[in-house]
Amino acid sequence: MKLTKLTACALALAGLVACSNSDTASDAAQKGYLSFAVSAADVVENVTRAQITLGEATGDYTAPADGDFTIEIIDENDEQAWSGKLSEWTDTTPLTAGSYTVKATYDNGRVGFNSPVFSGSATVAVIGGETSEVDVPVTLQNAIVRLKYTEMFKNYYSFEKFTITSLDTTVDFTADEARGTFVETTTFKIEGTLTSQAQDANGGNPTKTFSKEYVASAAKCYTITFDASNIGGVNGIEIQFGD
Repeated sequence: MKLTKLTACALALAGLVACSNSDTASDAAQKGYLSFAVSAADVVENVTRAQITLGEATGDYTAPADGDFTIEIIDENDEQAWSGKLSEWTDTTPLTAGSYTVKATYDNGRVGFNSPVFSGSATVAVIGGETSEVDVPVTLQNAIVRLKYTEMFKNYYSFEKFTITSLDTTVDFTADEARGTFVETTTFKIEGTLTSQAQDANGGNPTKTFSKEYVASAAKCYTITFDASNIGGVNGIEIQFGD
């Protein structure tokens, strides 16, 4: 009798171990992994002309490294599964098998010479026991504005600076500033005071105040060109919004 009880207990224990091992294997089969890459578009639309690179549009800026992007992983129930810098993610982090949306964002201030905003998203299926690769395409979400001056303009006018205002943030362009600034995709204003090199009747150098508003769109580069004309003996200013 005692032997029968011991045998029954041993069989029950073996059954529990087998169930536990089975459950563990089942749980493992329901977990998968992700490997990330971010593809940042390095070109913007140059208004009225062909596309140019970010470096050409800004003077020196290049797209951020993959590890600088913030990643957010959203599951099929619209709940956040993980969030953090891509540099902090490891492809051994387990995720429950299923469909996910991966969002990638880089925000460096929105307005200023080195203040781009990139974002994008992609969907991916995580398969149990496998590593799925996802490449998230991101594009520039703000715009770029740069200023140019013709030789005629520089011969007729001098100025200390032009100021571009976007979202209540100002960016100063001195006469020798060749870089482009990032601005938000809304109305921005450019203003400045010009001093004419031609003297007036009293022997002074008259000044002109310039102020104008424009509207910017995402992933576009706007070149504002200042030109001068002396048609009819009158010094005029011509401003081209484009390139």
